[in-house]
Amino acid sequence: MTAIKQHNTATLMTRLSRAGFKGEFATSAILPDWWDEECARDANVLPELELRIARFLEVPLSLVRDPRAQLLAPAHPRAQLRRFRGIDAKRIDPAIHAAVSITGAVVRNLRHPTVVVMPPADPLDWRREIERPQSAVTLNDLCHDLWLRGIPVIPIALLPAPKFQGAVCIVENRPVVLIGHRNDEPARVAFLVAHEAGHLAAGDCTPEVPVIDEDEIADGSEIEQRADQYAQAVLLGNAVVPDLSRADFRQLARAAAELERTTGAEASAVLFSWAARTGEYATAVLAVKALYRGTGARRTLRGHFEQHVDLNAASETDRALLRCVDSESEPLAAAG
Repeated sequence: MTAIKQHNTATLMTRLSRAGFKGEFATSAILPDWWDEECARDANVLPELELRIARFLEVPLSLVRDPRAQLLAPAHPRAQLRRFRGIDAKRIDPAIHAAVSITGAVVRNLRHPTVVVMPPADPLDWRREIERPQSAVTLNDLCHDLWLRGIPVIPIALLPAPKFQGAVCIVENRPVVLIGHRNDEPARVAFLVAHEAGHLAAGDCTPEVPVIDEDEIADGSEIEQRADQYAQAVLLGNAVVPDLSRADFRQLARAAAELERTTGAEASAVLFSWAARTGEYATAVLAVKALYRGTGARRTLRGHFEQHVDLNAASETDRALLRCVDSESEPLAAAG
């Protein structure tokens, strides 16, 4: 790769892009909220940009100022990468580092930080502990319980590509569940949240070892099968997910609705538990839509996030990172 000889705002942003932090993510997470096109042409703001990039990448300022130096995303060599298909592990480093950085901003700005209480190792014990107005366990119930346990559930809207679907990490001594894809089916996201909580309950995650799930298709490993079984038990209790093979998604929806009537297990949770076992997510999504239960997950995740995180009390650099979270609220500009 040819070295960039000049050092200015444009070439610095090009080096950052080559490190995996491009476009909208770099603009939102790293640049100040007062940045505009004029700033890109103003040499006087270059030191501010250098400092921000050095902080974000956790590298010496001298390296950022050296136009010959290659900028790299911090590596996470001990991360457990699960359900990955054909992606070089190094390519996911920008997304992991971005997620950890965003998580740090969330943890620093919790309205009421509480002592962490992990979900029980037995999923049925957790199911019994979850307060809810009905027998079924919903995404709203899971989020409410995890936030009360001091475990944030963070829906991330902006991540460097390639992204991941879900993850758990421990940042500043606090475990966090991260949602990286923008699926909106409540039961689908509930299964993912319960799956990631299962990793926490099993002790799969440590501060140096985040668990990153790239997609929904199981990789056959014991750790993923265990987390799927945990999620199914939390959502469905002792209900058994039957073979729901049918000619089309409409018949599948009717079969799931009948199971809900006879067992009390929520139909769309049954469908996504079935999809986790079979890999037939496209069919499950169509069946859930046929039941008119295909939207609302993002709204639920945002509601809990905004209830527990004080966006307006954040520092200027934390506000930039928090812009990457899927939230309807915009942090206020700093006073003065």
